[in-house]
Amino acid sequence: MSTAGTPVRLRPLPVGELLDETFKLYRRHFNVIAGVALVIILPNLLLTLVSGSYRANPITYFQQFLQNINDPAALQALQNRQAQYTGSPLYLLSFPVALLLYPFTAGALFRAATSLAAGNVETIGSVLAGTARRYFAMFGIGILTLLVGLGAVAIVTIPVVIWVLIRWAVDTPAMFAEGVGPVKAIGRSWNLTRDHWWRTLGILILVGILVSLIQTGLGALFTGIAALIPGLGDDLRAGLVTTVSTLISALVGAISPIAITLLYLDLRVRKEGLDLDQLARQAVPGPAPA
Repeated sequence: MSTAGTPVRLRPLPVGELLDETFKLYRRHFNVIAGVALVIILPNLLLTLVSGSYRANPITYFQQFLQNINDPAALQALQNRQAQYTGSPLYLLSFPVALLLYPFTAGALFRAATSLAAGNVETIGSVLAGTARRYFAMFGIGILTLLVGLGAVAIVTIPVVIWVLIRWAVDTPAMFAEGVGPVKAIGRSWNLTRDHWWRTLGILILVGILVSLIQTGLGALFTGIAALIPGLGDDLRAGLVTTVSTLISALVGAISPIAITLLYLDLRVRKEGLDLDQLARQAVPGPAPA
């Protein structure tokens, strides 16, 4: 399903308006954004269900632990089952699958947000295809971030690592919106966040808290409903809890890439006077740079 894009109104956004525009963009293009969010988590969810590792769900484990807290033999059996579930070949396969899908899980929602914000028409397929064109560039950003983070931790201090990562906060939307490679995208983020470090940090913290609260609230609600449904065996109940919590996490988690994309656009408006014509020209899909 496609959505006819309505471009965002580019202007300096106070924090409240940035959050408001985030939810407006999500609602306006819910079918595409939610569809992408669900598609990119589907492979690992299926592996979790097929491998049986969902039985090691921490919520289910905690419930069973409380039920058997006075029975050492039952607790030992529970521990053995946990080890069996998380040691199955299909469960272990989920790790290389997650690595191969990293460019999609880390980048597809940014690709959707940057293009839809520019007023482009997108479908789930076009978003995934656009992300695939930047497959290795997304790996580049991930590897550079990891290497610098590890190196900084080894050489300096955690506060310096945090400072650097905040300066790089908008590298992924910069890569998709401007069609640049990973090194230039990181450089763009570095320049855009200069003189806006504290504001960027504050927005990221606020969005993180908001997403966590919504995920926790909805997760607790639907997990509680699943726990109260009569007639379900422990196995089916655990699978249901895992599926529902994963879907909720994916749908609510889509808020963060949208907000960070709008933060990127806000920074460009403030520092460069970005207008819709510029954004539309840059957001036209084309061949990925080397």
